[in-house]
Amino acid sequence: MVPKSNFEIINKKVLKRSVIFTIIYTLIALTVGFLTKSQVIIFDGIFNLAGVALTYLSIFSLKFINKRDSLNYPYGKETFEPFIAITQYFIILYICITTITSSVQVILEGGHIVNTTYGMLYGLLTAIFSIGVYVYLKIITKNNLTSIGQLELDQWKFGCLLSIGILIGFAISWVMEKTEFAEYSYYTDPALTIIITIIFGRTAIFAIKGCVRELLMAKPSEEIVKSINKILEAVNKKYELSNHILRLGKVGGKLIIEIGYIVKKKSKMDSIEMQDRLRKELTEKLICIPYEKWINVTFTGDMKWAELY
Repeated sequence: MVPKSNFEIINKKVLKRSVIFTIIYTLIALTVGFLTKSQVIIFDGIFNLAGVALTYLSIFSLKFINKRDSLNYPYGKETFEPFIAITQYFIILYICITTITSSVQVILEGGHIVNTTYGMLYGLLTAIFSIGVYVYLKIITKNNLTSIGQLELDQWKFGCLLSIGILIGFAISWVMEKTEFAEYSYYTDPALTIIITIIFGRTAIFAIKGCVRELLMAKPSEEIVKSINKILEAVNKKYELSNHILRLGKVGGKLIIEIGYIVKKKSKMDSIEMQDRLRKELTEKLICIPYEKWINVTFTGDMKWAELY
């Protein structure tokens, strides 16, 4: 097994800094929400308040995952990471469902009046704030994120979309107030809440699907597959190897790489010395792939044994 990458450091940095930004955002959202009596702004505050709790859950999860226990967990604890992410996304779905239910009730009761001027100002400022935080966190990650870290970025992306939606919604409501359709502006806030919440829910469902794939150790992205194949092509050409079976799986921040070579008798690879040399070279070349890697390279003279691995 190769040394651990910088995933742990980067993910912890993202989570801790995200907590600070989220607390600031939550205080602003809840304060403005109660002052303007806007359901969508209160939802924004509650969503981010839940985000703080979920972030601390993520930090706890990373500590558990990164605490080595080879005796009880010989293959690591990375499967715990997508499991925690799934739990967090289900909590987000629950918030979305309860919010939609509440918004429908408000619509059935005839809507309500909100301060659209403050609502537009809030939407503009929080959109700028969310975009700034998202870009900042994206820069410091350098794309070295696991499912937990990606969840944190997704939450800021959600917040950015929500703020833009709030801005547009209140702008529409502000215009309607000055026309003969003023009475319909009472429905803008709950209707906007429903639309944005559905978008959040849809994104969470797709994220859950990705986390389930990781729990099943499905293959990584095509970009990673192509990078590994390119390295294999160069090494195989050097050692005059033409037949191998490659298996890839990704779970959390760990990339599982299994390569089964089929070698002929009396070839230069038909010795432990040459096989170990090939393993060493492959391990060194695969360092450029941004994950903690579990590499297993096997050699056999019979194809059926390679297919069993």
